[in-house]
Amino acid sequence: MADNVFDELFLKVPHAWEPDEAERAKQEFRHRRPAVPRHVVRGLWQYWRQRQPERPLFADPDQDLALLLHAQAFGLDIGVPDATDPLAALLARARESADCAPLTPPPLTWGPRAALATQVRAALPSTLVRAWVVADEQGPIEVLVVGAGLPEIRQDVVQAALMTSLRINGLVDTGAGEMIGDVVGVGVARVSAGLAGRGSAIELPSVFDARRVTVAEGAASTARGALRDLVNGLRALERETNLVEVAEVRYADLAGFADTVRAMADRAADEPYHALLRPASTEAGEGGLVALLPCLRTAHADEGAGAAVGLALHPDLLATEAYGRLEEAHQRVLTRRLILDAELRRDQIEADIRWLRSEHDDYAAATPEERRANWESVVLLVERFDERTGTKIKLAEPEEMNTDTYMLTHVPQLITVRQRWADRLNELVVNLRSAAGQPHAPARQLAAGRFLDAVLRDVTPDESPATELAFRRWAEGVAPMLRYEWRHELRRQRIAPEDVFTRHTAFLTRYLPPIGGDDAALFVGAYSIVDERRSAVLADAARGVLVVRDATDHAEPEAAGTADAPEAVAAADAAWDALARLAEDPGADEEAFTAAFLSTMRAHPRHTARRMVDTLQPPEPGAAEAEALAEEMRRAERAMSLSEGMDRARTAMRMSAFLTARQSLDNVRAEPHWEARAWLLRAIVECVAADLPGREVPGLLGSGMAGLPPAALRALDEAVGLDPGYTASWLAALPEVDLGRAIRRLFHGIPRIRAATSERERAAWLFRTAVESARLARQLEQAGEELAEEHEAIDAALVVLGRALEDVLVGAFVGGARNEAEQLLELLTGEEPPRYGGVTGA
Repeated sequence: MADNVFDELFLKVPHAWEPDEAERAKQEFRHRRPAVPRHVVRGLWQYWRQRQPERPLFADPDQDLALLLHAQAFGLDIGVPDATDPLAALLARARESADCAPLTPPPLTWGPRAALATQVRAALPSTLVRAWVVADEQGPIEVLVVGAGLPEIRQDVVQAALMTSLRINGLVDTGAGEMIGDVVGVGVARVSAGLAGRGSAIELPSVFDARRVTVAEGAASTARGALRDLVNGLRALERETNLVEVAEVRYADLAGFADTVRAMADRAADEPYHALLRPASTEAGEGGLVALLPCLRTAHADEGAGAAVGLALHPDLLATEAYGRLEEAHQRVLTRRLILDAELRRDQIEADIRWLRSEHDDYAAATPEERRANWESVVLLVERFDERTGTKIKLAEPEEMNTDTYMLTHVPQLITVRQRWADRLNELVVNLRSAAGQPHAPARQLAAGRFLDAVLRDVTPDESPATELAFRRWAEGVAPMLRYEWRHELRRQRIAPEDVFTRHTAFLTRYLPPIGGDDAALFVGAYSIVDERRSAVLADAARGVLVVRDATDHAEPEAAGTADAPEAVAAADAAWDALARLAEDPGADEEAFTAAFLSTMRAHPRHTARRMVDTLQPPEPGAAEAEALAEEMRRAERAMSLSEGMDRARTAMRMSAFLTARQSLDNVRAEPHWEARAWLLRAIVECVAADLPGREVPGLLGSGMAGLPPAALRALDEAVGLDPGYTASWLAALPEVDLGRAIRRLFHGIPRIRAATSERERAAWLFRTAVESARLARQLEQAGEELAEEHEAIDAALVVLGRALEDVLVGAFVGGARNEAEQLLELLTGEEPPRYGGVTGA
């Protein structure tokens, strides 16, 4: 049918079609399946329901079912037919037909026995993540990652793979028809730099922390360099967790293995009366490569031998309302949140630059006499700006620097470094929008491949709750059609579905944007994870396709209660006792013990792990030791009450939490000359609490003018009684300084933790700080999960996050996280808190 004639047909409303026109539309549907455009499906569906709902549209029941499934996939209104309507029987068939059932076998639940098994290394549901780095003489070319991993590891690996692919492909010209060949699916990811390697890579976050936008100063600017950054991140996870394994293989070996498998397919087609088998090795060691290879034809028909098994779909499937909601939720987490984070960090850095310039200009313009009167001789540095990641790091102990050196030499350097980061973050925002915002942007192609792979394997991507909900709703409509059309295509090629759809099958999407007058194309290919040593490969022309089998095809779930059966417990205890005797044997070497330990873990993983934890767990401290630890903690709290209490009070005052500020200062216990400073800060707190303008507070306190709150006058009297000399000098300098400098002078010279505590007291304090920070991080994360994914009223967000933010801002044993908490509160309220008393950065 000529395109222009067909287009004219759809200018008419479907219920006005003549019989021959309806026949042409039906012929077009049959011809284009499975890649049928939405307007063809919609037109035929409307024609059927409006013109002849009492009888089937096609003479072939399979075509009627296909039309229904395509209509559901495109989100058309199916309606609820009565029992006599042919549509009711068709809907029942769609629900009950085996052709619409999931393609792949049910996913395995990967337990400890499977994780330690030697029979399989590369498994999609594995809790261990394994990566194979393909490299040539110039470095890595491709990275294949297999295994779902534990949730924390999975989040890091998926984010890193997505960002690496976007760095490499961010400059791809989709308008010229370039396709993204990478895949980041559920339990599998493959990222490639190409043999030659792209000439450049855009700057995007490349760290294993989705909660930060950081582009390391040393991040590589080429495709191979971006891939090397990914490999370095995976190796870091391998060192830190032992839940990731990284192996390196030569490109020549991978190419040779792929050529061997392809040659098997070609030879099977040329010799149809012979079957070729490449068996799994009976001595599968730790080496050997793993590849993600296409399912190849083994018969000379249609596309011919060696052609990949696949399914052509129409890109309209990715233009439905349901998929739009899914993509929106996915991109909101992947790129839009990163864009917002980058903009917030840029704004914070620019605010720091303005503050530093103001400090520098004031100092540079002052005379030597004004400098001596208004500034201390040294500057107390409590944080530093990390040039590599562009973030502030709180110092464990404050450091002192000569004020001249700091203001005239160090501050200009800080401004330069921060300005460079502000420029980089601006570039990052542009790059993120380019990688995700265009109609066929790389991020959108990666997302399409990720979700099509998941829906065909009947798994749900581990993403945000909103994304998972949107995915399930989209999959409910599109999955039956995809399953039906895949089985129809394999039947046409005389291929048994079970020879293609296995527990190690993954689906790769090739999305070709429209070029010139050609329409866009969407192709989904079936691939298999093939272990060079542990997979068996059969090439048989009678099967029509290469058949790959590994241990996962024969795996069976462990029966409930098997591990706790009396005979299993007795065997586990006996194995543990034997292992304990081997450990105590002075003649046993480490290699023998390691082999015995792994053997015991594989045979009895749960009982061995339980016995190991019981054995290694330290005993509870005795009463004397517990009392000693408690006393050391009390002494540390007393020693730190001055600096900690004043710091909490300053932060609380900036947040207008004056009651908390007063309570923090009331708990200060220190030598009289130090406690006087707490009372002077208390005087400032009372002035600010009384709504006195911040710019007038130093003058009022310094001159003793009328109008000071009685609580502030009492605080001054307490300070005079404790240290009259320091109080007089501090008050005398106030009329010439602003409130920020007045507060910072109170913090100069305060005893550091190292000087104020013993080593054990300091250890107790730092450990308690770490525990409290971890608790607050979990509390804030849990509170954040209660927020809506899309929009949330400010008041509602503050109700959810308020308690966690309060504990971070003014709670005890925190300190280091307060800057970021202040930024979050500023974002929620839209108000910038006063900057007086701000800390000095190094």
